[in-house]
Amino acid sequence: MRPSLTTRHQIERDYHDRAATQTRRDFYSWGALDVADEFAFSLIDQPHDRTILDLGCGDGANAVRLARAGARVVAIDLSGGMVHATRMRAITAGLDDRVAAQQMNVEQLAFADATFDYVFGHSVLHHTDLHISRSEVFRVLKPGGRAVFLEPLDHNPLLNLFRRLTPWRRTPTEKPLSVAELRFFAEPFTASAHTEFYLLALAAFALVPLGNRVLFQAALRTLCNADRTLFRLVPALRRYAWVTVLELTR
Repeated sequence: MRPSLTTRHQIERDYHDRAATQTRRDFYSWGALDVADEFAFSLIDQPHDRTILDLGCGDGANAVRLARAGARVVAIDLSGGMVHATRMRAITAGLDDRVAAQQMNVEQLAFADATFDYVFGHSVLHHTDLHISRSEVFRVLKPGGRAVFLEPLDHNPLLNLFRRLTPWRRTPTEKPLSVAELRFFAEPFTASAHTEFYLLALAAFALVPLGNRVLFQAALRTLCNADRTLFRLVPALRRYAWVTVLELTR
């Protein structure tokens, strides 16, 4: 039985408040998601003077990146610790006039209908009730506005084994998304597409224990190029990738 929304929010808030006080030193800090990130940001193709909602802003890295591109960013997170980290990052970058960080949950967005040109989310939807977050994202987007999300997928048995063996790396209430859930989330929107990353590229993670970041990144990008060819030739394998980038148009 899944916990109530209130209980899940408390679990998620506590976990990410603790995470906000820690410095992450693992393959994420080595740029493990750089290839997918670059693609996701490329879909925010007209950021200048646009209003963007950054859902689940975390430490503010994405909000600052969007603000540097000229956007006006409203960054929200369930965690007060992460909101504070975002504010501090924006101040340090000299962009606090373009980044407004607020503590808020995705299922209860305190914004008027049709407020945002873009909604951006990095690893956030799989922490939410998709029935509610789908309606909220659709509601706050302007007609013709776009949403871009980077999310983990749940079809690869080796990745799921890794997740079971490392429960401390994530909250007990999160769940990677299935292809069926991607389709469900996209239903109200006028157009949707999703692009997958990291299948063969997962082999690069065998190099992490060597401690050589340059070697890891070189292998990762080479294998990501191979993945693009593989997914074009055998589309059925896309579901076994690590992450997907979902693009939606209202």
